[in-house]
Amino acid sequence: MLVLLLACREDDAERQVLDSIEQAWQLCEDSLHEAGMRAERLRESASKSSEYVRQKYDLLTIRLRDKCDVVPSGLDSALQTMEYFAARDNALDKERACYYAGSAYRDLKDYPRAVSCFLKAVNAAEQASEADTLIWQNSLSQMRHLYMLQLNYEEELKAAQKAVGLARHTGRNLGWCMMDVASAYDHLGDTARCLQCCNQSYQVYRDEGFPAKYCGSIAYMLVLYSKYQNYGMVDTLMQHLKLLPADQRPQNYELSLARSFENKNQADSAILHYKSYYDRTGLLSGRYEAAAGLQRCYRQKGDSGSAAEWGCRLYDTNDSIIAQRAFEQTQRARNEYVYHRDKEEEQAIVRRDERIILFSVMAGLALTSIIMGLTAFYYFRKKKFMDVIVGMDRKLRSSKEEIRQRSRELEQKKQEIDRLGSQLDEAERTIAESQIRFEHVLKDLEQRTMVNKELTRIALLGNAEGGAEDVIDYFKMASQGQAVLKPSSWRELMAATEAIYPGFLEAVQGRMHGSIREPLLRTICLLKIGLKPVQIARVMDAKIQTVWNRVKRAEDICGDLLLYRAGGN
Repeated sequence: MLVLLLACREDDAERQVLDSIEQAWQLCEDSLHEAGMRAERLRESASKSSEYVRQKYDLLTIRLRDKCDVVPSGLDSALQTMEYFAARDNALDKERACYYAGSAYRDLKDYPRAVSCFLKAVNAAEQASEADTLIWQNSLSQMRHLYMLQLNYEEELKAAQKAVGLARHTGRNLGWCMMDVASAYDHLGDTARCLQCCNQSYQVYRDEGFPAKYCGSIAYMLVLYSKYQNYGMVDTLMQHLKLLPADQRPQNYELSLARSFENKNQADSAILHYKSYYDRTGLLSGRYEAAAGLQRCYRQKGDSGSAAEWGCRLYDTNDSIIAQRAFEQTQRARNEYVYHRDKEEEQAIVRRDERIILFSVMAGLALTSIIMGLTAFYYFRKKKFMDVIVGMDRKLRSSKEEIRQRSRELEQKKQEIDRLGSQLDEAERTIAESQIRFEHVLKDLEQRTMVNKELTRIALLGNAEGGAEDVIDYFKMASQGQAVLKPSSWRELMAATEAIYPGFLEAVQGRMHGSIREPLLRTICLLKIGLKPVQIARVMDAKIQTVWNRVKRAEDICGDLLLYRAGGN
């Protein structure tokens, strides 16, 4: 009875901790500071509870860090939580854990795995009897954003439309979701439907009194209306944004005003806001957009000097973004390596313990069998001992005769061994001579191979002599639509690439471990001379998605071979 009472008290205590964790979870949407204080007070209670309660608390802390925009240094915590809840039947916990694992992958720029985790979260939400609809909506929104970054606008539209259906069902965030659909239609070039979604979203915001939480979406709506020359709505939205206090204005406020003025051909006002946003923002992507806008505006005004200056800043910002992306990819690879290494070490320890237990059991069984066998042998030998003594003399005489016979056989075997030893020595001499001849042939073959490679390289250099840079400039002009390729242009490109980067084509062929198709080889050469995927698509007259696939395969194959390219890219 006492044990039952203690168990009931423990269940009640854990239930109270779980209720408190859920309250802190919901409070994150209204008061992040208060939610953080409650989570801190629950730390000690959660650490003394069951594994399930500890995992729920860890998931709460991951949510708090994500709400505070803290970029994770690794994936251990999020992946451990996702793996734990994925093995349980609670679909709500699985939905939340998968969402925040996807957020961790997103922050570490691992977009394919992020999309996979968000899809798992959506699937869990669809199967749950009582899903977290806000996490559901956020998962669809994140998927839409990642599809947009990957230029997959059809999937972006599908994810946004699913979010609208969920928003209509729950009555939450409909305006945001409609703007996501408008963004997708804008990327697809469907002007009519884009403006229709903007109008519907504006109606939702107006019915709710234009609360401050929608200001970022309203700023983006301002850009779309200015892009499609609906200046009446532009002025209306601009008035709503200007009425907001400075500390409540969205991060994209200045940038949205600048793009709106640029679309209205008011270059001076656009320049003012672009510069203000460039000076205040700490995001490299924001500086990139501001620098690009300033370059366009100064070019529109005919100020080529200022346009060139901001073009240089745009170039520098692009280099910084590339460097940051390389650092993030390196950090992500290191964190993933550490995670898998630690996991393999843990599994090795478990396997070692299992082997120790197995060997201990087997040793015990073997020792028992030996003892039983020795005991049986002892009694058997004791029974036969007298018979052995009686027949000892007879066996002794027989043994002496057998020894003499074996001695004669041993002498014969010794003679046979001497004969075989002589044959073995002769075989070793023959093998040594064959080895020497083989080494001479191998050296001759290597020398001929080097001569053939050098002749091939000299031939390529002869084709490209005096014109390698001209060939590369010609292809860059073709990527801008200023030149037309000739049938011999690709052969000249191969020769120019080998002239500037000796041994590059040979290194690429070595990475392939076999034949390489002509389109992929051309894509690799174009990447090496510094062309971007969009430029490659224009040069090769191919679809952008096909070119992206080739570029991805080229980077997977060549890796560091593409780091140093023509033109410093």
